[in-house]
Amino acid sequence: MSRAIFHYLQSQKTQTNVYLDLRPIKPEKIRYRFPNIIRVCQKWGVDVFREPIPVAPAAHYWMGGVQVDLNNATSIDGLYAIGETASTGVHGANRLASNSLLECLVFAAQLSKLNVNSPVPMKKTADLVMNNHEQWDQEIPQIREIRQALPQLMWQSAGISRTQTVLKTAIAKVSLWQQQIKSFSVSEPILNLSPNQSIKFEGATAQAYLRTCSETINLLDIAYLILNSALFRTESRGDIIVKIILTLVSNGQNILSFVIIVGRQVRLTKKPWC
Repeated sequence: MSRAIFHYLQSQKTQTNVYLDLRPIKPEKIRYRFPNIIRVCQKWGVDVFREPIPVAPAAHYWMGGVQVDLNNATSIDGLYAIGETASTGVHGANRLASNSLLECLVFAAQLSKLNVNSPVPMKKTADLVMNNHEQWDQEIPQIREIRQALPQLMWQSAGISRTQTVLKTAIAKVSLWQQQIKSFSVSEPILNLSPNQSIKFEGATAQAYLRTCSETINLLDIAYLILNSALFRTESRGDIIVKIILTLVSNGQNILSFVIIVGRQVRLTKKPWC
């Protein structure tokens, strides 16, 4: 259903949602079965008994994406993952909410038994004193524009329906944004900060500027990893559908185009086009 809604909205230029109509259901049954939905809709000014509910697919970028062992440990020493983000192998690719709840209960209990070694003490380095630079006032609006555009790029390229061409275009765009931010002076203290070093803020807006920059850098790094992981994966998994488009060419014309939804179905279109 999410996939059908997604493709329908993609075909509409101005429509951002479809509608779920509960009015054919008896009110007492709605009150009994969907009390939370009623409360959420009331919060947003929607009366489920009198009008349809606007709905749209949610973003599922990383369902079971981080490989862990039975102790929740990832391939990075000291980093652990539990629940929806973890790939434990218990439920395969079926990422239902009830599954993630079960995994949280079981694997959280496992993690509580973990013996954590004392960290190696690190030598304290001198604080990095930060004042606002004149360039920061010009750079921060550009960083905010990137941060605002990133969710839309990820939704269009790495959301429910993915193709290699779109993924590669998105990777190039994210890489360009990463290089752009790294060239800004506001990113220098973040990228050059030594381990166990603190930043001391003396400017009125320096802390807010550096937070905006560091969060955007982190989001771009995560987006880059998600996009490349999606490009590497060639099978459909969970809600994610991977499309591979193949075309046979005869006498200079595309005579048979295969739209393969890997692991789900194959649709053939016998139609020449340029």
